[in-house]
Amino acid sequence: MSDVSPFATLVAIAERSRQLALELPPKDNTQTHWNGLGFSLLGQRFVVPMSEVAELMRVPHATRLPGVKSFVLGVANVRGRLMAILDLAAFFGSKTKQRGLRRVLAVEDEEQYFGFIVDESLGMQHFPREAFAEDVEVEAMFQPFIKGGYQIGGAVWPVMSLTALADDPDLEKLAPVSYTHLRA
Repeated sequence: MSDVSPFATLVAIAERSRQLALELPPKDNTQTHWNGLGFSLLGQRFVVPMSEVAELMRVPHATRLPGVKSFVLGVANVRGRLMAILDLAAFFGSKTKQRGLRRVLAVEDEEQYFGFIVDESLGMQHFPREAFAEDVEVEAMFQPFIKGGYQIGGAVWPVMSLTALADDPDLEKLAPVSYTHLRA
């Protein structure tokens, strides 16, 4: 039997760990990252700030509504709340393709609960903050909703603001004609 006590063994292990431990890098050398959710839309990749996405989900079954704009798929019951489901490809004037990869980015605030359908989710994306550029080139139709972008390894990831998209006047009224002037 060994004459070394278990406590002495633990003290020796702790001392050896302190001797072999690496120092933490200085705080000014640490690299900060920006996190977003990547997605593709009409052959272009984008990233949206995590703070603007309430949820990422499969495309839910939507009930069609009469008299709404062509990009409105309908409304869906998502855990007891009605969500307007909007097809972003159709909003930007393109034909939509029914594919299993399509996902919904949910945007929620006090007044609105929108689900924006994108072509594919590209998962969490992490970019060094210094890779941010104010001006990135995107097609003109996307420009009002782009808030800079990240350039990494020759690839550009424009940052699309879903909040700016939700505030767009074309989304304020989802029906093409106001029916308020009609009386029963």
